Amino acid sequence: MKLSFSSILCLLLTLFSFLRAFLLYLSSTKDLKLPNLIESWYSKSTFERNHLDLLSQALSLGDSPDRLFYFVQISDLHISKFQSKGHTTHFLHFLQSVLPVIRPEFVVVTGDLIDAEDRTRTGSAQYLKEWQVYKTAITEGASDIPWYDIGSNDCSDLLSWQTENNLYKTYGRSANLLKEGKGVYSWKVSKEFGEYNFVAADACPIKGPSRPFDYFGYLTANTMDRLASTVISNRYNHTFLFSHYPTITLSTGTTDDGYGFKDLARYVSAYFCGHLHGFDAGLGDTLKSYDSETDSLELELSDMKDHGSYRIVAVDHDLISFVDVDLPISQIPPITNDNKHVPLTEDLKIIWPSSKLRPAPIVLITNPKDARYALPSKEPLKIAQTSTHIRFLVFSEYEHTQLKAKIFVDDMRHPFIAQFTGDNSSLPLWTSTWEPNDFDDFKTHSIRIEVTAPDGQIGVGEALFRMDSLRINIESGIGEWITWPNILQLLRFLSVFSIVAMLLAILIPKLYLDYESRHLVNAHLRNMLLLYVHEIDCGIYQSIYASVQKTIYIWTHRFLQFSEEQPNTWYMCFTFLISFLTMPWFYAKFIPYGRNDDEGAGYFFLWGLYFPDKQWVPLDTWLYTAFELIFTVNGFILYFIWKSSDQYLFECKGLGQGKNRRTSLCNRPWFQLLVILYLLWRITHLIELVRWYGGTWPMLTFNLLTWWLVAVTIVLFYGKDGIVYLIKAKKKGEAIGQHLDICQSCCQAIGEAARGPFNVRTMYDSNEQHPPLAEYNEGSSSDTSNASITRRNATARDE
Repeated sequence: MKLSFSSILCLLLTLFSFLRAFLLYLSSTKDLKLPNLIESWYSKSTFERNHLDLLSQALSLGDSPDRLFYFVQISDLHISKFQSKGHTTHFLHFLQSVLPVIRPEFVVVTGDLIDAEDRTRTGSAQYLKEWQVYKTAITEGASDIPWYDIGSNDCSDLLSWQTENNLYKTYGRSANLLKEGKGVYSWKVSKEFGEYNFVAADACPIKGPSRPFDYFGYLTANTMDRLASTVISNRYNHTFLFSHYPTITLSTGTTDDGYGFKDLARYVSAYFCGHLHGFDAGLGDTLKSYDSETDSLELELSDMKDHGSYRIVAVDHDLISFVDVDLPISQIPPITNDNKHVPLTEDLKIIWPSSKLRPAPIVLITNPKDARYALPSKEPLKIAQTSTHIRFLVFSEYEHTQLKAKIFVDDMRHPFIAQFTGDNSSLPLWTSTWEPNDFDDFKTHSIRIEVTAPDGQIGVGEALFRMDSLRINIESGIGEWITWPNILQLLRFLSVFSIVAMLLAILIPKLYLDYESRHLVNAHLRNMLLLYVHEIDCGIYQSIYASVQKTIYIWTHRFLQFSEEQPNTWYMCFTFLISFLTMPWFYAKFIPYGRNDDEGAGYFFLWGLYFPDKQWVPLDTWLYTAFELIFTVNGFILYFIWKSSDQYLFECKGLGQGKNRRTSLCNRPWFQLLVILYLLWRITHLIELVRWYGGTWPMLTFNLLTWWLVAVTIVLFYGKDGIVYLIKAKKKGEAIGQHLDICQSCCQAIGEAARGPFNVRTMYDSNEQHPPLAEYNEGSSSDTSNASITRRNATARDE
């Protein structure tokens, strides 16, 4: 096969671009794979391995309040200087009305302590007032409760941990722990019945870009080393891990010993996170998943900001149970005074809500344990088989003597009463006698407990349980599916695949045309594809898949036509695809609060944000690039390819289609108008990006997307069957007649003998010079279909 010079050049450029793209990927992910020895937070991992077997311990679940403790998780507070609904109000009500009732062992806040958004919600910044509200609120409202926090929005617009506008250093409750632990810190809960390990990992980027590139987090190789040193141990009854980002929005590296995040998860019983806000689509209660490979849970909690959500987690005889609860938002009056967005007095005291909430009793069942969240290798599940009592916690502002509890098992009233057997000071434990052997039938059973308060409110706790220690699927539908894949890997695949697939899809046909150039025209694949289309239309080939095959043949023909029919457009698309893969898309000030104009500025690559100090942030670019490549780049390329083959090529003259030739959908005026509107939408999206990061002139001028859209606009107006051409064509003629030289039906319609495919072999062997197959009036010609074309003017057409 002899390739043309242009094909050889394009092939070499493609190979070079793939090599450069691979090198860029390695460079951008280096911190995830290799320890950064010069990073100030670097520390080599050290592991402790002391075996502790919980499953062999002889435990008894009775009615005594022993071997039991609980804690609270909240997430995504978004304390805001500007927003009145939710946000700060929900947090203050939680501190004022809920926390004193629960009285947990400690509270963990898994990120987004403050909102860090401006009034228009288009920009981000660190506002001192928001931090002052956060610190003062927990000082006044939770001074006697251990409090641990980590950030996310709290690291937006930060060049590094040391920068002056890192207000978390001053106002975060766990700032010193995080600094000492270099991004990872832990605390222990020591009881006479066991040791429990709690680990918090900060997955914020080393540099914190402002919105919108601030959605994903990552754990570098250095952070993974520190995490491994804290997590990998068997001497704890349970290890719990806290971070802001669910694993689907988290990019993780490997330790210097080769441990990945999944390897560490084998030592973790549950991973608690937030960030997704329940997707604001009713999925907050179901964003939970179980990994059978690591025998661990991932439990995403909805937000305090909008839903007023909080989670109570109990460890009862080493069985882990939890309940997610929402504040009674209907009881919260709206704020009408804008000045109360920041509920601080002049002397920095919190202005607490004027009235307390009165939530319904909260019920948390600890035995029998919910089998959907069972951990077979990490929990002593068999102790339920020998237990003597149903156990559950009830949190209410009322005294236990004022509460009434009802128990239903498999929707039938439990015959034994429930009694308060807890400690009046801290453990609100209720128990009820039962016989677990009655349910040891290898089936799934349900339990529902209703607790009624004096004001008539009823709290309900529910669980599904089994007595054979088997776990059942969470069955949270879309929620569990959402927490299963890694969104970052999916977006990375979509971005790279969008470019590489389209690049190969336009390059391979060009190379094939060089290979085919030595063959006679009638033997070309394009003509054979047209023949197959004609045969399907004529009914010669019949199949239930005929319509699908016809579509495949037509689009294959269009891809083959693209480089010859629209060479300038083809080279434009090829050049931009190479550029999007290997070059920076634009230059912007991603962190607007640097000491000078260049300190927070960097380059946007497909592979991540690159800053002049050779620091990569390989995260949020994938979401943006996947969207832009699919809708802004590939969408228009497919539209150009669509136009490469004229509609009349696919219409068999033997069917009389030439008399009433259809205009291709892509050339119809109303469709052209839709394409222009689509172009304007993509331009608007580009302008929105400029609004995020400012600098209109450099952002629009030195931007690949800008020049791509300019080129697209030119092609739409002046390219093949462009708007300008279609306007002029109405004054001239319109192609109506054609025949395919190797189509028997076409040739019979015009009285000629078909030259194939019955004698295709002859076309390779014969040196016969065939006479012209078609004549064209007005001097028009075509070398791609051997079609005879006649034209009629607009006047004749009207007649």
